[in-house]
Amino acid sequence: MAESRIDAKTKVFGLLGNPVGHSMSPFMHNIFLEQCGINGAYMAFAVEKENIGAAVRGMHALGIQGANVTIPHKEAVIPYLCGMSKAAQACGAVNTLIYTPEGYYGDNTDGAGLLAALEAKNGWKAEGQNILILGAGGAAKGVSVAMALQGAAKIGIANRTAEKAELLAKQIAELSDTRTDVISMQELQKPEVYQEYSTIVNTTSLGMAPKVDDMVPVCIDALQPHHLVVDLIYNPLETKLLRLAREQGAQTASGLGMFIYQGVLAFEKWNGVRPDTASIEEQLIQRLTR
Repeated sequence: MAESRIDAKTKVFGLLGNPVGHSMSPFMHNIFLEQCGINGAYMAFAVEKENIGAAVRGMHALGIQGANVTIPHKEAVIPYLCGMSKAAQACGAVNTLIYTPEGYYGDNTDGAGLLAALEAKNGWKAEGQNILILGAGGAAKGVSVAMALQGAAKIGIANRTAEKAELLAKQIAELSDTRTDVISMQELQKPEVYQEYSTIVNTTSLGMAPKVDDMVPVCIDALQPHHLVVDLIYNPLETKLLRLAREQGAQTASGLGMFIYQGVLAFEKWNGVRPDTASIEEQLIQRLTR
């Protein structure tokens, strides 16, 4: 039997969400741990929303050194934290928990991760852009606030619940000079809306494995080659939204880049060392497509 690298000194890290069965976080972070020579293990924990407080307290009591937070817990974890970074406070959502003796400190690396990925892969920056955000949950908050602070000219928010979209629009307006607009699901299906925006970002879980046939009701026929359509989903690598947008001639970007960069930032906060990303994208693609 091969010797296990897990022993009594192994540091534990994890992912809080529901569902988590699709997640590549354990695969990526365990590669990072091995690459950096850290005696650690990263696991995924599926937690029901009503149990999130008990989960956060229990993880801290067990000495779990850090965790990522994903749908639907990015806002629900906040009451159980000992503090938050400026980024997390600004968007009202947390995707990274950092262990301190007093409790977990919350941070948000979503926005920074997406901006880094889009600049590296697409040469894209938010400054001066008109951006349409699909969704108004935790991921939408992290992304839209980061884009506003980078100088986006206008951000439109389309969400099933208008009140959540209006609240996010108000947050953006209070933090920056970015103009905001709230768009209904009915308006989202009108071609003229897409004349106002050059970048469309899906922050919802619609289209994520295993429900790959789901899609936000975007007016695909209105997309043109100058549009950049971004989907934060990375499993599948090409969602139905991205496939249809690509077939229409639009530029597309999957959530894989954001996934990698936000993970790198979280890993660095936990361990004080930045992992090498040179080979991880290829390994993730192989894993997702096999």
